[in-house]
Amino acid sequence: MDFMKFFKSQTEETEKYGRLFNKLKKVYTDTSEDNLLKLSCIAGLFARVAYVDLHLDINEIKKMKELLSDWSRLDELETDKIIDMAIENVKEMADLENHIYTRVLSSVLSEDIKYKIIQSLFLIAASDGEVASIESEEIRLICKGLILTNQHYIAARAEVLEYLKVLN
Repeated sequence: MDFMKFFKSQTEETEKYGRLFNKLKKVYTDTSEDNLLKLSCIAGLFARVAYVDLHLDINEIKKMKELLSDWSRLDELETDKIIDMAIENVKEMADLENHIYTRVLSSVLSEDIKYKIIQSLFLIAASDGEVASIESEEIRLICKGLILTNQHYIAARAEVLEYLKVLN
């Protein structure tokens, strides 16, 4: 019976915040839960957009690390570790945790910050030289999940217009 309670509590926490958060929580014991939650959600969305086409370009990885460093103010080694964990997680989980990331972020971030996440996602998608339709569509879904308008999506997408594959 105790095992079942333990399993249920572990499953509930994973369902609530996602596997990436739980992995980061084990590694970064001195970091606040709130900070880890934001980091795991942002890194998870970054990795999802980069890997939505089932291919990770080296420039996408570099851009994710650069942007996470800007978002978190962590050093390069820590940023690299978090992005590597996010990539590993997205490969294991595909898009099964996007709803967790967007739900958490939409409840704790302002509209402006959520829009900056959408801008960052487009920068990651464009970093390999083109924004594929599947990447653009994934960002649209994330935008909806963050409870942003279609105008937010269009404005962020316009910033990488020259990279849109559908227009080339």
